[in-house]
Amino acid sequence: MEPWPSTENGSIEQSETKAEMVDLPGNTALREFMDRLTDSTNVSKWMDLPTICVMGDTSSGKSSLLSNLSLVELPSSHKMTTRCPIMIHMKRSGTTLARVTVQWRSHETERPDFGERILSENLWEKIPGIILEAQQFVLTHTGKEVAPDVVSLQIQAPNMQDLTLIDLPGTVRSKARDESETLVEDVEALMDEYLRNNRCVILAVVPANVDFHNSQIMADAMQVDPQTIRTIPVITKPDLIDEGAESDVVDLLLGKKMTFSLGFHMVKGRGQAALDRSETLEQGLAEEQCYFDTNDPWKSVTDRSVFGTHRLRAKLGDLQMAMIRQSVPSILREIRQKRDKAATVIEEMGNPHQTIVDRRRYYQDICQTLVAQLKASLSGKGRGVKKPSGAAALHEACSEFMNHIRQGSLGTIRTVVEGANVLVTSSRGSVRGQVVHLDETFACVDYVDDEDIHSEALFECVGLLSQDAVEKDDVWSDGSKVFIARNNNFFDTLRKIPLSSVRTDPSWLKEKIAENRTDDLACFLNVDIFRNIVEDFIEEDWKPRCTSLLERTREILMSTVVESIQRSVTPNRYPSLRSLIERLSRHAADELLEQGHSQLQSHLKTEKHPYTQDHVLFQSIAEARHRSLKRELEVSLRLDQEGVYDTQAIKTIMDGVFERCQQKSVEDHMAEEMEIVLESYGQVATKRVVDRTPMICWEIFRSLADVIQEALWSTTDDMLLQCTQDSPGFLQKYQAMSRELEEMNKALEIFKTIL
Repeated sequence: MEPWPSTENGSIEQSETKAEMVDLPGNTALREFMDRLTDSTNVSKWMDLPTICVMGDTSSGKSSLLSNLSLVELPSSHKMTTRCPIMIHMKRSGTTLARVTVQWRSHETERPDFGERILSENLWEKIPGIILEAQQFVLTHTGKEVAPDVVSLQIQAPNMQDLTLIDLPGTVRSKARDESETLVEDVEALMDEYLRNNRCVILAVVPANVDFHNSQIMADAMQVDPQTIRTIPVITKPDLIDEGAESDVVDLLLGKKMTFSLGFHMVKGRGQAALDRSETLEQGLAEEQCYFDTNDPWKSVTDRSVFGTHRLRAKLGDLQMAMIRQSVPSILREIRQKRDKAATVIEEMGNPHQTIVDRRRYYQDICQTLVAQLKASLSGKGRGVKKPSGAAALHEACSEFMNHIRQGSLGTIRTVVEGANVLVTSSRGSVRGQVVHLDETFACVDYVDDEDIHSEALFECVGLLSQDAVEKDDVWSDGSKVFIARNNNFFDTLRKIPLSSVRTDPSWLKEKIAENRTDDLACFLNVDIFRNIVEDFIEEDWKPRCTSLLERTREILMSTVVESIQRSVTPNRYPSLRSLIERLSRHAADELLEQGHSQLQSHLKTEKHPYTQDHVLFQSIAEARHRSLKRELEVSLRLDQEGVYDTQAIKTIMDGVFERCQQKSVEDHMAEEMEIVLESYGQVATKRVVDRTPMICWEIFRSLADVIQEALWSTTDDMLLQCTQDSPGFLQKYQAMSRELEEMNKALEIFKTIL
């Protein structure tokens, strides 16, 4: 038999084939290393180690087999029911000694000390009782009927085989009346923990008088080892085989009926009669060898390696040594990985805080990280930022705000746009109309007043009949001319009017002037009327835009605050601390934004009382006052056409222009003057609001981090104490990870002794 058999796909432990190459010492040193690893550490709680587990039902002969293998009388099944694993650790030594200890695997918070019971050879008859005592100690302190904690029996003597076995609790098929409802499931879970270990060889003990193929023990073993590459069926009680059935058992032993990579084995323990005669273990082993050597059909089997306890003991010793040698490299790798992972988790969790000083220092570190993160996120100066920074977002919002304000009514009060009511300058005076088409150099205007339905100032041709159906008021172009549809498929050709001959119609201002009329003489442009109109513009146009920018600033800041908190404050450990930090940060930001809102209100209030010393205002008013009159003169005199006019003709034309001007009502003059002043003032005031409101937002933006830091520093010790209480789950995980890290470090120190 190979010491660690190969299969079609590789060894039992296929994952080990790619293990790192490690120079390993001889068997003795390697065995001592594994003994130290299992005795001095608890790494088997976190990872699979090479083991040989013994499983069998009550009365299967398992206790006798373990006693024969260890050469020590162990508790028999009729004296105890195994409810926790028993590790039997045998070692060849010049001294004879036994030790019984408890290795805790499940007790997390408190590890009661069973102590170490040391027995010389003349006291070995007390071993069964001490094992019973240790098992009861475990069950009492865990409060369970079955526990994963291990009772360890270490035996050393000159005649010992270097071998470690784990005796598993027998499978429970049903519970007694006074036993736990979960007993069956608990035993299955404990068995599963060991048997599913791919580094575990299963010693499945089956009595010869039980149908092997229907054995529940074999079914359990094959469930976790379906390829039968790490199971050794051990057949006991061969003297109970029915007469005539011996040949079937021989075929089974020799692998003719079922194939197990590690083969079968057969042993014969002391029967009840031998126990009644107080037959010693040595006598029983001698009788066993004689039985297989002298009785048919066993004596006729050529392969003698399948018979007897002494051969099984040697086979298991060689097998375990091969398992250790092959597994060590990958075990070392796993220990390092688990050590690194545990260290990372502990670092991420942080240490439990015992004093208020520790809590305050921890809190200050978080706050400093948060403020630094906040400044980097706002300014865009931090590294590795994938999304636009807060500064970039606010710049974009300010640009949109500027465009909206500049396109607003006060800033564009005399801007000609499509759909606007306008006045078209002609040689016969101004014609009212509405822009229906706008180009870079000209506009097409439709009539508003019925008297202008055929106006030459607006149309080139009217009353044309279309061959195709057209929709009333549709406007289209053939590339050179622009047309507008009328009723019954008629259409007109619109004149392309130079933009210099088109100006906005100020008639709409007459209503506002009338609404704001004072008791002053109506022939003067009243300052109060002007101020009231400006105030209306500010309320209806600027205020919503300014408020919207401030609200957008709030969104950017709050989003940045939340994201910075998410990056800086771990929510899993202290959710209430994170809530406190977020609440304080939001409150500080809200106060800052409220101050910004007050500044904005003050700014707009100031703007509602128009004032400026900018000379551009007066220049614009002076230029605009005579612009329309100048254009009307240019059109009437046809200065854009070639021709010669005598003095009388020029005088006649000018008299006509001024006569039409004099015929305008006071309201028309005031509306025109008001429009000119509003446009000129709007150009000046728009520059102020385009700058001032963003400046308020940027002032808030740049102050946020410092204001939040000041708010966070105000946290009291009582508040910190309430928010930094570690949960039982956190403490349990921290303790578990700390123990794992401690065990892995201890294991690595032991590894240093062999590497």
